[in-house]
Amino acid sequence: MRSRALALLFLASLGGRAAAQVEGLDYVKKETREETRKTTLARYVPEMDWGDWYIIGPFPNPGRAGLGLVYPPELEIDLAKSYPVRNGRTVSWKKAAGGNWERIDFKQFGNPALHDEGVAYLYREVSTPVAEKLTCEMGSDDGLKFWLNGNLLVDADVYRGLSVEDHQVDLLLFRGKNRILVKVSQGIGEWEFQMRPVLDSRILALLEYQLDVDFPDSPEAKHYRMLTLLEPEGVVLEVGGLDVDPAGRPTVATRRGEIWVVDDAYDENPTASRWTLFASGLHEPLGARWRDGALWVVQRPELTRLVDEDGDGRADLFETASDRWGISGNYHEFAFGPKFDGKGRFWVTLNLGFCGGLGKSVVPWRGWAVLIDPQDGALRPICGGLRSPNGLGANADGEMFYTDNQGDWVGTNKLSHLVPGDWHGHPSGKQWYERAGFPVPSGEDDFKPPAVWFPYGRMGQSASDIALDDTAGKFGPFAGQLFVGDQTMASVMRVFLERVGGEYQGACFPFRSGFDCGVNRLVFGPDGSLFVGMTDRGWGSVGGRRWGLQRLVYTGDVPFEVLSMRATPDGFELRFTHPVDRAAAGNPASYKMASFRYNRWETYGSPEVDRKQHRIAAARVSEDGLSVRLVVEGLRPFHVHELRFPGVRDAAGGPLLHAEAYYTLNRVPE
Repeated sequence: MRSRALALLFLASLGGRAAAQVEGLDYVKKETREETRKTTLARYVPEMDWGDWYIIGPFPNPGRAGLGLVYPPELEIDLAKSYPVRNGRTVSWKKAAGGNWERIDFKQFGNPALHDEGVAYLYREVSTPVAEKLTCEMGSDDGLKFWLNGNLLVDADVYRGLSVEDHQVDLLLFRGKNRILVKVSQGIGEWEFQMRPVLDSRILALLEYQLDVDFPDSPEAKHYRMLTLLEPEGVVLEVGGLDVDPAGRPTVATRRGEIWVVDDAYDENPTASRWTLFASGLHEPLGARWRDGALWVVQRPELTRLVDEDGDGRADLFETASDRWGISGNYHEFAFGPKFDGKGRFWVTLNLGFCGGLGKSVVPWRGWAVLIDPQDGALRPICGGLRSPNGLGANADGEMFYTDNQGDWVGTNKLSHLVPGDWHGHPSGKQWYERAGFPVPSGEDDFKPPAVWFPYGRMGQSASDIALDDTAGKFGPFAGQLFVGDQTMASVMRVFLERVGGEYQGACFPFRSGFDCGVNRLVFGPDGSLFVGMTDRGWGSVGGRRWGLQRLVYTGDVPFEVLSMRATPDGFELRFTHPVDRAAAGNPASYKMASFRYNRWETYGSPEVDRKQHRIAAARVSEDGLSVRLVVEGLRPFHVHELRFPGVRDAAGGPLLHAEAYYTLNRVPE
């Protein structure tokens, strides 16, 4: 099937409502959302037809020198041909899975043994009625060669992760048919390629905003709308920190060291906001919080206090509040925070350095959560075993939690309670326990299991910030619960926590997807809307933009969701936001449950292992129809219990907005 370049399927959907078309967009409304997008973008991009991607491989990559070896696709393009390789294998062209402008995963050759140490090719054709120049950006994991009509335009023999902006190339297209050939080498790990046209991101944001006004197409958008706040042209708004000041204005810290304050942030028009530069020159701030008339920012080497002393809207005082943690210069020694717990204490989490793909703590207190005294800068180490603790936040009890990212010793993303002396599982940083005055962890018995595991791929891929819904219902029915961002999948998840046997555990649920970019920071505004700060640099994400700021607004239409999921001695108690259809919800066949766990090992991430199906023996509906008690056979401590709801309906016959939940059952209640 051929597709138009103008379809631009890599764009994320935004929510929103407006009374009239936004200014600054040459917008042409058609019968459908897709036709409107195509017609409007035709005003900005040359018209051309793109064929499907085809793939062939893998060819050998001896000594990782395969990118420089010439294989048959470089000598001829014949999609009907097959070619012998080694060990009696032959390779042939086939239509690639995925593609257009999305990432293409080369791991589609069937046998997983073929997905390491190889070379593969992609091919597609593009036709244009007249000669055109189209600027595209592209990237690969790992090395890349890119030819247009036999001319080599990119030659990058490097082993790296995918970043689509690595190369920007002007494609000088002839009238008629043009041929694109791509070659990507592979070591181990991910094996991907992506290219896409370079368009003005402001035009894309305006277009998606107007499309959602005219063609709302997301079931989630009926309940929670996305509104975009467009940053000034030329500003690289890679959000590392986010808060609202005492006047309710969003304050954005960027990874490039700037602080911006946003006025008119609650207007629905994406062009209405006004931006003022508050500070610059900081060292990759990955957190920001207002307190006592000052903005407190964590840079890589320190906690800094910023004050506007003369009232002109710019910070005049940059004061080191604490620099008591170490920094070796390793590229991955991020520092996150500050966040405040229920006692008002300053928390900071410190990323490990990465060496050879493994986390290393070569200076104090890398891989730890610490408390900082803002008066004298004293650092109090709390607990170690952290790997990449990008998220930090307090729950409704005022207790502090953090999120960690899948990797070595972290089977999948997780949410964990921070308690003095605990060990969260990564062995780097153990050497600081004695200095901290805690017993040194001695083995797996000392591992602190998380309150919530986020199943990889289904509940994000890179957990980020934590926000407590303290809006007293302004954000919907989930007051007191936590919301957790995901940087890779550009989404927000929801978490319900309870205490069993004195320890926290609970369930995670999908909540809202389709943000412009990777969700890195979250903060509630005084009106109860959720500001979402985004970035994808270095870490990669889905979505049509590289960075940005959006606002998630509750429409007042309560979604049919699982409000809470509590463990019981013989199963789980579910509470819903709508009364259920009693016959459907009372039928055990309306539910499916399985359990699994993750390996604790040095390998990057873990598959779901020890998977087991559970029989639902009974489903008992409460008198008010808002609760269901499930009796489940064979509950397993320290396993994730996955619950699906294929047959559950509300009293009006509607299905759940999100018919899945994942409860981390560390302890079965007595």
